[in-house]
Amino acid sequence: MAVVQNTFSEDIAGGFAGMDADGELSNIISRTLEGSTDCPFGAPVYRGTHDKGCTLSVSANLYGFALAQKGLPLTSDRPADNYAPGDTIAIKERGKVWVNCSTAATAGAQVYVVTTTGVITNSSSSATAATGWFFEDTLAAPGLVRIVRR
Repeated sequence: MAVVQNTFSEDIAGGFAGMDADGELSNIISRTLEGSTDCPFGAPVYRGTHDKGCTLSVSANLYGFALAQKGLPLTSDRPADNYAPGDTIAIKERGKVWVNCSTAATAGAQVYVVTTTGVITNSSSSATAATGWFFEDTLAAPGLVRIVRR
């Protein structure tokens, strides 16, 4: 039989983008993804133009962050770890969630979203504040980090 894996990391990953970080008090809503762009797990999600709709276009109307969904099919038009347009997205409005951050971060600092790209950052330069959301952990370099809104 072929060896599938013969090396192992000493450290287990703490989480993945869009993972619910813990059972802390939270609120999760669902909305339908508008537009033609896939939504990666952990991405910031904003109010859309339709009732119960959402979009990835950065604005002051932040709903929250897209939670990972295990049951989504993997197809030619849906990459792994993404919602496709028309999907119902689980959105964490309040609580703690894992996200990918493009910069280092300091625990307690404000979370920002780069206005043109939707990337999460610690800098207000060319970015919109994710009002009420703060970094839960200190991050030395870009990578996974927990953010929280209480």
